[in-house]
Amino acid sequence: MELTEFRSRHEAAAADGIGIYGISVDSVFSHQAFAKELGGLPFDLIGDFERKMVTDYGVRRDDVEGYAGLARRTVFVIDGSGTITYTWVTSPEQRQPDYDLVIEEARKAAGG
Repeated sequence: MELTEFRSRHEAAAADGIGIYGISVDSVFSHQAFAKELGGLPFDLIGDFERKMVTDYGVRRDDVEGYAGLARRTVFVIDGSGTITYTWVTSPEQRQPDYDLVIEEARKAAGG
């Protein structure tokens, strides 16, 4: 699971100036319960209940009946100027990102 993998890499990432955030269309209350279920997370989970971010970043899914506005599982690396420098989107062939590559790309974006 991505969140627990990023949790295990958080301390080293933070030391390199990398911020990690989770974003979901679920409510803040469900994020709190989810984080607690995972044993806590050292980074923020951001609620996009109105689906603005998933729409603006082009990862909104409306193909699941009864669940309009879900997000595709996606990783973005964004540099200090707000430019997306790396993107990974889930696919049937690759259900999880290459975590080493994500952190490597984040270090580059952080200037390291």
